[in-house]
Amino acid sequence: MAITDKDRRDLFTSLEEHIGTQPATTFMELLPTQPADQLVTRTDMHAFGTELRGEMAGLRAELTTDMAELRVELRTDMAELRHEVRTEIRRLDTSIADLRASTNTAIADLRATTTRTIVGGVAVNVLAVLGAAGLA
Repeated sequence: MAITDKDRRDLFTSLEEHIGTQPATTFMELLPTQPADQLVTRTDMHAFGTELRGEMAGLRAELTTDMAELRVELRTDMAELRHEVRTEIRRLDTSIADLRASTNTAIADLRATTTRTIVGGVAVNVLAVLGAAGLA
């Protein structure tokens, strides 16, 4: 049997007559306004809590798995990056060594050319001096 609003008003009126307005108001506020079949019971709350704990455990497991996968992916990416950086450093070291070698070769060539130019200039000057002195 569903309790109607009229039934609630009649109960309040009767309570008001017997125990007074304030206690009757307090009592009526303590009574649920929804039908009993719509009220949440302890069993309902327990079942909801159990279901919620199950869902949370599932989410926790999923999150743990996702985090483990991300860790593996991150470690793999970091290892690949480390390998790429080391390879690039070796390539740069080789380029620097090649540059040093070619620079050293160019400097040696410049020294030889400079020496030949100076020796040639001295020889020309010696010949010019000897020629001027009439000795050549």
